[in-house]
Amino acid sequence: MGIIRQSFKRQLFAIFLTVTLILVIIGGVFTIQGFQARLKYDYEKKDIEQNTAINSLLQRDIELSEETLDLISKSDIIKNALTQSKNSSLTIYSELYNVSRRIRDFATVDIYQGDRCVFSTSTKSLSNKLPLYYSVLEEAKNSKGEVIYALDPTESTKTGADLLIAKQIVEGNVPAFAIVRIEQTEIENRLRGNINAKDGFMLTDQFLRPFCLIGTAENGSELKSIRRNLFDGQAYNYNIENNVYMNEIGKTGLLSIYVTPPALGESAVKVGYQILTLEALFSVIVCLIVASRLSAYFSKPINTMASGMKRFRKGDFDAKIELSREDEFEQLAVGFNKMTSQLKQTMEERVEAERTINETRIEMMQAQLNPHFLYNTLDTIKWVAKANHVPEVATMSASLAGILRASISERQFCPLSKELELVQNYCEIQKIRFDDKFDLTIDVQAEVMDAVIPKLILQPIVENAIIHGMDETENGHIYVAACRDNSGEKDLLKISVQDDGKGISDEMMLALNNDDVETLKGHLGLNNVNTIIRLYYGKEYGVMAFRPSQGGTVMIITLPYSEKEPKKKEERGEQ
Repeated sequence: MGIIRQSFKRQLFAIFLTVTLILVIIGGVFTIQGFQARLKYDYEKKDIEQNTAINSLLQRDIELSEETLDLISKSDIIKNALTQSKNSSLTIYSELYNVSRRIRDFATVDIYQGDRCVFSTSTKSLSNKLPLYYSVLEEAKNSKGEVIYALDPTESTKTGADLLIAKQIVEGNVPAFAIVRIEQTEIENRLRGNINAKDGFMLTDQFLRPFCLIGTAENGSELKSIRRNLFDGQAYNYNIENNVYMNEIGKTGLLSIYVTPPALGESAVKVGYQILTLEALFSVIVCLIVASRLSAYFSKPINTMASGMKRFRKGDFDAKIELSREDEFEQLAVGFNKMTSQLKQTMEERVEAERTINETRIEMMQAQLNPHFLYNTLDTIKWVAKANHVPEVATMSASLAGILRASISERQFCPLSKELELVQNYCEIQKIRFDDKFDLTIDVQAEVMDAVIPKLILQPIVENAIIHGMDETENGHIYVAACRDNSGEKDLLKISVQDDGKGISDEMMLALNNDDVETLKGHLGLNNVNTIIRLYYGKEYGVMAFRPSQGGTVMIITLPYSEKEPKKKEERGEQ
């Protein structure tokens, strides 16, 4: 046995190791990514809820501020005080405090007439002025009663400015305005309790000018990145590591921007992949142990079967494979054992068949005594008969010599043409014996003359036709024909021998068709022919007989068509 370069055990080991590593790596990567995705989803959901709560708080404060401005614009006391200088300051302040009571805890209200602050809920001095042309007043004047949102640059810092919510309440040459001021510090104080320590929040106008920057957003880096992204036409959160949620607060034009750190930071992801690497190494170690044992478990029966096959190949036909398993390997072992048993039986049957063929040939050639001596004697008789002008004796001697020549040949097969020549020689002898009581007709196409058949199988059939068919007739006829039949699945040669005499008995015909060896024992020729054919080619071939309607007997020999001799056992590689 040659060296196995691709050992099944090694291949199985490699497959187990590869599959395990692939599963561990892919499974680990998917687990980490899935965990990241799930964690990110949960964090985003929580962030959105938090952002919604902050926006709701801002929305509520703004709505209260808008409602306060609406009440001021509808207050006759305040409007009369501004247009007709009616009512005392106490009455006006009382009214102003009354309408602003819901926002006083986080905002102040200033009443401007022209560019002068005339009334305020603030405790600060009223010396602060906003120019009439200042944007918030100008926009409020031009908006015809609509609410305007703006930042106060006079109270701005690096991290924000006061939020001004303005509305014109009196028109005319000297317009009056109501302004709700929410200071930056107040916005921060109200929102800080709703923002986590690691989060950030920004409130800006539509131009991203901040009112306040809270928490991690105080350094303004995210706000700069958002401005740059929008200026470049990118998504506002493009290339920003943190999570950014930007929403507009109602229809105010104000923007709330909530900033949260990623669910898993870079360090956490690195730790995850480090754990995955350790798992992979641990899996490799475990896999090496498990794969080694599994490969040994699966390769052991293969080695056992290989050993059994090696013994069988060396000629041990009793070789058996014993496996105590309940799987496909056991089925293979059982199949191998059955195959060896059947092959051993086939070999024994073939040896027995060879022995039977030899015995049959010996039986057919018994009584020849010394064929060479008889052949030489017959040749001498032929020439003596010709010299003494006795043609019948010369013919019989020549024909018998031809038969003996075929018998002496050591070849077990011959062309159909040679077998027909032997039949003609035999019939020449029998015609002299029966005083020309029958004729022989051979109707065989030239294309089948080269078909190879076992020798000496036609003469016994023709002999049977002469003995049983011509015994009681004065003008008999024997017809020999052969044809090739390849109409079915097999390519066949069919040879028929027909006589027009009384033919063989029905009992003998039945015994021949049923291969009744005991009944055929008395007819050595027919029995031997049938035995030789079936031993050579199989039980589906042989001699069959039937009686035609016009009388006589037809015997048909069926053989596989071939123009080559069957290979001998040694040539087939059999032992």
